[in-house]
Amino acid sequence: MVDNYSKFGDLFQVDHEHFDEFYALLKDTELLKSDFFLRQGEKCKYLAFIKKGTIRCFYINDQGREINFGFYFENEFFTDYESILCDTLSNMNIQALENCEILLLNKDHLQALYKKEAYWQKFGRVMSEKIYLDAKKRIDDLLCLSPENRYLKLLQKEPLLFQKIAQKHIASYLGVTEQSLSRIRSRVVN
Repeated sequence: MVDNYSKFGDLFQVDHEHFDEFYALLKDTELLKSDFFLRQGEKCKYLAFIKKGTIRCFYINDQGREINFGFYFENEFFTDYESILCDTLSNMNIQALENCEILLLNKDHLQALYKKEAYWQKFGRVMSEKIYLDAKKRIDDLLCLSPENRYLKLLQKEPLLFQKIAQKHIASYLGVTEQSLSRIRSRVVN
């Protein structure tokens, strides 16, 4: 039998003492390519961890265009944390870009852990801080960096993204058209 702690303990940032309690709450599930984990207008009920596959989070703007906010790969968590925290309907869509194996943690189970002991409150705080900092970095990049510098930063930070994600999704994530992305790539190569 696979030792789940050695496989997931560091990734989940849960110590050995608390790991079995946490892991027992997780539910294995699959998403097929193009399946939605969450659609705009639904309440998010789960925090999810990707064992295998690729996920994208996107919004639909007032012109009906998809705007990609984030991509998530193997060994990463994803969710609509705002919907979970505020118990509100989601403004985002979360979709599988390929067949995915994921682990789900129900938000009610997460809330029960927070109430149980200080360890889980710290776990929740650390998770919230990471989500906040990731979102802030994303906003800072969009506001402060040129499209070319956003491209270069993404290329350096997430080279896998360019192998696994369609051009149209990368362009949307960078806030440019597909044509502009092609021009940026040409300039960078030359």
